[in-house]
Amino acid sequence: QLAPKRCGHTRGKAVVARDEALRRVEAACDARDEIRAKGLYGGNDVAIVARTDANGVLGFEEAVERCRLFRDLGADLTFLEAPRSVEEMRAYCDAVDGPKLANMLEGGHTPILAPAELGRIGYALAAYPVTLLSASVKAMQHALDKLRSCSSSSSADLLLPFPELCTAVG
Repeated sequence: QLAPKRCGHTRGKAVVARDEALRRVEAACDARDEIRAKGLYGGNDVAIVARTDANGVLGFEEAVERCRLFRDLGADLTFLEAPRSVEEMRAYCDAVDGPKLANMLEGGHTPILAPAELGRIGYALAAYPVTLLSASVKAMQHALDKLRSCSSSSSADLLLPFPELCTAVG
């Protein structure tokens, strides 16, 4: 994307030209290869996830072609942001070799599918980037509403027992 970068599911973003995107991925792959060759930072622990937001700006075919080319350059995983249907998701997985990342953003453009279904379609990895944040905010709003309307004791049913909280957060 061009700066300022935006969520792939929002309007108003712009993407770099294909040749610029390819240069960026190639540079990342070269850096990964150098890291692996020198055994730096865990060596083989570095993976290149090549993302494109071209689907929302330039269309599905351009986004798929970019992902194909990213793989040709050596990207370990591809990430076509914001497919708009299960059919697009399947077409992407069928057209591009190698592992693929699905971005499951509730309220976004992409249909939300269960991990098992994503695997059947051809995705190797799924991200749920706002699921926990959104659930947490909703729980906080509910707890604050209860505090506002009653007292702190009325929120006890929303809380973890203190020892469990301590275990969870350290």
